[in-house]
Amino acid sequence: MAESGAPSLPSAPPAHSPLFRAERFVWLTARVLEQRLFAHHFLNGGADPVERALDAYRNEDGGYGHALEPDLRGPVSQPLHTARALRVLASVGRCGGQRVERVCRYLTSVSTADGALPAVHPSQRGYPAAPFVPVVDDPPSELLATGPVVGLLHRNEVWHAWLFRATDFCWQAVDTLEVSHPYEVQAAVAFLDSAPDRARAQAAADRLGRLVRERRLAALEPD
Repeated sequence: MAESGAPSLPSAPPAHSPLFRAERFVWLTARVLEQRLFAHHFLNGGADPVERALDAYRNEDGGYGHALEPDLRGPVSQPLHTARALRVLASVGRCGGQRVERVCRYLTSVSTADGALPAVHPSQRGYPAAPFVPVVDDPPSELLATGPVVGLLHRNEVWHAWLFRATDFCWQAVDTLEVSHPYEVQAAVAFLDSAPDRARAQAAADRLGRLVRERRLAALEPD
């Protein structure tokens, strides 16, 4: 019997159930972080173990690195890693406080002149990266990188000076979107889902939906 006050282990799923098979797949293939996320979401595991696993990817500058987002390798903090970290924190109800304040300071430090985020900061140079993720010396702001972060911070009612210009950038990027690709559309939706101006977000989402259908960016049900 566990000692009084000792943390309880996650509960085990019923043998041979779909959840049992999923757990086995996670144990065979996943990192510690994903193992603990699985335990939290499906096996009554706590949020603290998830945070401790995420800390392995955190750097002194407040950002995250170490291949948290597998397309980018190496130790340096990157916007894409940091966006992934925020999603993890939000998924366990921990997207707030001093931890997120440090993240926002990091985002401020790597933002472009537009006040928004590049997809890849030049500090990635010299470390492995997926071939479709170019590293350039003066990268532009990207809705792909900025939209999900801004949307997630608004959804969790995080207020920081960085958000003002980053939000303006996202509105401008979404409002002028004429040619796009599925990942960018996904980033736009992540922003619009939580943008504070709901009427404007609804109108932008309607226009974006028409663009997606016209450009055949999504497969539609025949009916």
